[in-house]
Amino acid sequence: MLEAAEAMAGFSAGEDAADPQAMLRELAASDPKMAMMLQFLNPPRAAVAEDDPELDERNAVIEDLSARLDAAEVKIARVTGIARRLHGAHQASARRLSELAAALGACGLCWGDDPSCPGCHGRGRAGMVRPDEALRDRLFGRHITREQ
Repeated sequence: MLEAAEAMAGFSAGEDAADPQAMLRELAASDPKMAMMLQFLNPPRAAVAEDDPELDERNAVIEDLSARLDAAEVKIARVTGIARRLHGAHQASARRLSELAAALGACGLCWGDDPSCPGCHGRGRAGMVRPDEALRDRLFGRHITREQ
């Protein structure tokens, strides 16, 4: 490694000193270990013709796919927004139905329609349990729920 540093210091102040590639070539020539490291750091590049029709076709495909990906991302964002709104509406409806079931004394999970319901085993129709009268009054109004 000391030899590599000496090789770097041995450059003259001429044209080679300003050219990093020339410095690297000189360094590689002076130290075989450094030459191997430089090979790993700078792998050889394949020469590509500027007017290669295959390259133009690949670039066109890449641009097309990129545009399609951008359009898909916009659609995904829009559908995600719709899904979030639907999920919120579903949760609000489920809460409202659960309140209504409690006000009527029905099973809040299935309303008595599901024999495999863990809450009522299909017997949870309105009136199965004592209704929540305060909730019923709030939902239906006091004058509807009381018999005259």
